[in-house]
Amino acid sequence: GMLQNLEMRALEGITDLPATLQDIEQWRHRKVRVRGRFDHKHQFLLDNQIRHGRVGLQVLTPLKITNRDQAVLVERGWVPMGPDRTKLPDVAVESKLICVNGTVYVPYKGGIRLGAMDEQQVHWPRLVQYIDFEEMSDRLGYPLLPMTIRLDPNGPHGYLREWQFVPSSTPDRHVAYAIQWFSLAAVVLVIYLALSFKRITALTTTDD
Repeated sequence: GMLQNLEMRALEGITDLPATLQDIEQWRHRKVRVRGRFDHKHQFLLDNQIRHGRVGLQVLTPLKITNRDQAVLVERGWVPMGPDRTKLPDVAVESKLICVNGTVYVPYKGGIRLGAMDEQQVHWPRLVQYIDFEEMSDRLGYPLLPMTIRLDPNGPHGYLREWQFVPSSTPDRHVAYAIQWFSLAAVVLVIYLALSFKRITALTTTDD
């Protein structure tokens, strides 16, 4: 199962990300090393990320991979959102040649997306509501690999990193939501029936 897979991945060493990736899914949760330069002028900030009861943003910085026409999004961690939503936090990073160590995250397919990814902003860093690799590639003007690299919590260039390797949109989660909603509906129904019953008994008793 998934936990067994995670345990195996945890025991594996760090691998260099190969030039050609046949099966992206096979790389999920693998520890990798990638050399390149951060695109310091173009970063994404994933909105509405809650940590310890505070609203913040997940910093996503494209890393242009050395000797390739590809880039990969590096999740550099969480930063708090200030009281003024128009003033985004400073997430500046240098564009020098670096080696990034982290864990590959491949989003599970089938997540629910509401509305647009961004509001067609012209300024960077750009606030986004969800990760869409094709749309992000379109904004950047160069191809992105359909994965992110979650920066090693001990590595430099990052913010708060408490990675939870629980898939964000698995069938289990959808089932959990469904159960919650059905439970809520059942409670509402019981209350409604109880109130209706009370009314009926109240009416019949007054008729006598």
